[in-house]
Amino acid sequence: MAKYNSIENIPAKLFFEVLNNRDYTLLVAEQENENLEEVFTAIYDDFFVKIKNPQAKMYLEMTWKVQFLSYKIETIRQVMHFLWYENVIEEHRLKLLDALEKGCGIYVDKTAKFADEVLRVLQVECGIIENDLTMATLELNNTFGKQGTEKFDFYKTIVGLSNIHNRNIEDNIVLAMYVAIENSAKDIIKSQKK
Repeated sequence: MAKYNSIENIPAKLFFEVLNNRDYTLLVAEQENENLEEVFTAIYDDFFVKIKNPQAKMYLEMTWKVQFLSYKIETIRQVMHFLWYENVIEEHRLKLLDALEKGCGIYVDKTAKFADEVLRVLQVECGIIENDLTMATLELNNTFGKQGTEKFDFYKTIVGLSNIHNRNIEDNIVLAMYVAIENSAKDIIKSQKK
């Protein structure tokens, strides 16, 4: 597990630095082949949920949909290629096709010529899902893509939070504390508007 693997132990400044420059090695891997991008994604998702951003839920749902559709396409392709290229006995083929129907909603006519069904599934069924994936990706990019153009200024944010709380906030706080201070600031601003 990476040295910094959750919002409880990653310094807020380091989190925003990794977010801006995508240098995942800053998370300090403890194992040689550790996927630091996945570790950072988990930290980012946790941050996004806890920051009480009203768009966080929508963002996570949209990214989940994109990932799910990508995974669905790859699963269908792998199963169909496996069934086509490998010498699979009929009983196992039928079980895999039933699983494909239950898991992915892809019906394969078992009475039709198998080559025609493989072609249909790979072209038509996967094409439909690819269209859905394209639409979901466009929706995600249109909704959230333009927001990432402005670079986050960590120190400017710390100064702003210090002003709202009328106290000095150190720049070496962990991300969990940053989230708590940010959420508290939002509550203060909301109560002042009333």
